[in-house]
Amino acid sequence: MNASLFEIANLVQGLVVGDEKIVISALSPIDNIVAGALVFADGSENLQLAERSQAAAILVCTNINSDIKPVIQVANPFKAFIQLLNHFFPSKKPVPGVHPTATIADDVILGKNVSIGPYVVIESGSQIGDNCVIKSHVSIGAEVNIGPNTTLHPHVTIYERTQIGARVCIHASSVIGSDGFGYTLVDDQHMKVPHVGNVIIEDDVEIGANTTIDRATLGATVIGAGTKIDNLVQIAHSVKLGKHNILCAFTGIAGSTTSGDHVIFAANVGVSDHVRIDDGVILGARTGVPPKKHLKQGNIYLGSPARPKEKAIEQELSVTRIPIMRKNLKALSEKVDELSKHLAQCEAEK
Repeated sequence: MNASLFEIANLVQGLVVGDEKIVISALSPIDNIVAGALVFADGSENLQLAERSQAAAILVCTNINSDIKPVIQVANPFKAFIQLLNHFFPSKKPVPGVHPTATIADDVILGKNVSIGPYVVIESGSQIGDNCVIKSHVSIGAEVNIGPNTTLHPHVTIYERTQIGARVCIHASSVIGSDGFGYTLVDDQHMKVPHVGNVIIEDDVEIGANTTIDRATLGATVIGAGTKIDNLVQIAHSVKLGKHNILCAFTGIAGSTTSGDHVIFAANVGVSDHVRIDDGVILGARTGVPPKKHLKQGNIYLGSPARPKEKAIEQELSVTRIPIMRKNLKALSEKVDELSKHLAQCEAEK
């Protein structure tokens, strides 16, 4: 890339303070700045680091200045940096069309400008919306409905009757709509519970690689609009996630759990069945939530079993004090022994 600071500022509706004719040749993260780059700096520490670097200019918040380097002032530097990445490094658009090795049922409805890659399978009754990209070796079951501008990366599997909204992105090898893990013990044997529901993925959802979302026993497993799911996440049957949730890697959510909007599941969170999670809850890394728990709106939960942040920290601090408490208890015990011996001696001398 080669663009003047003035041109870049116009792209993000920013204000240049300094030499607007400087040519920017790269975009750099704060921890790997190259010569001639524009770097995004949030906070005084990063600003000082950028000023001492080879960067040609700095992207900063409104009203932040530098005496050393030119800056572009914007209301939200991180958002502006993302806009620049999308502008200068756009995703390669696939050529519309159906690869000759794809197997598509006769009654499948394909929208306009759809791209179907090698060895894709689409079964009877399914519909693919306009501008969808279905990459190699994707398998789509019967009666699946996929909204416009959705991308399925290689080896994704979509089971029958799954409903996927617009602008959804599902990364490689994820499985949507497989059977839930439901069994009941009958005559000392595990009898499988049929799962005849489906999965509904609403608009603007992104699902990472190797994630699995099971279909409902009855009704639907629902992933709310705008939710972002990391790699290696397991979502069980009949779960209903609200809008704009964040699920980090290794999180597992058991059956029939519900979450509100803007809930955050940090890495390796485990949620048992029939849990109710209100809007705005944050679950810290490795938090474990027992069955049928109700996590209340806006709280931060930590630990296993999950506890409100303040209580969890208090208990963790208590654990760290155990060695000192043991030492003090031992000293007190020895003092009591000495006093007991002294009292016994006094009694004997009477």
